[in-house]
Amino acid sequence: MHSLRPRTNADLPVVASWVPNAEALYAFAGPWMTWPFLPEELDDLHRRPGATAWMLDTSDGEPVGHVQLTPVDDALRIGRLIVAPSVRGEGRGRRLLRLALDHAGARGVSRVQLGVLASNTPARRLYESLGFVADPETLDAPMMLMARDI
Repeated sequence: MHSLRPRTNADLPVVASWVPNAEALYAFAGPWMTWPFLPEELDDLHRRPGATAWMLDTSDGEPVGHVQLTPVDDALRIGRLIVAPSVRGEGRGRRLLRLALDHAGARGVSRVQLGVLASNTPARRLYESLGFVADPETLDAPMMLMARDI
């Protein structure tokens, strides 16, 4: 079983270790961070009013996923979602995203949105399977916007 818990500063080096290169950093954080980066640079919630960051832990307490939730207009933006490389392909991303959606719903949010690289087919398939729909205006863009109601 997995649980979602608030991210702590002790988690920052763990999350940073899951980002091996500039390409992975761009997929994880978009253009707002540059390679190389320091783990402390992930601690930027203070610049995003109302933003929270969460870790997915195994039942043994091992962190295997990270997600950030940021209020944007009338929605909650899901960002910086990443799963530990050692467990990719095992459904942890799906579990993390479902828990994030549950958390958003508990906050009274009715809509969630996210950005995903158009070339990131596994992530796009995951989001689509959970009801996210691409914004038609971004279908041909390198970074697609997707959203869904809760």
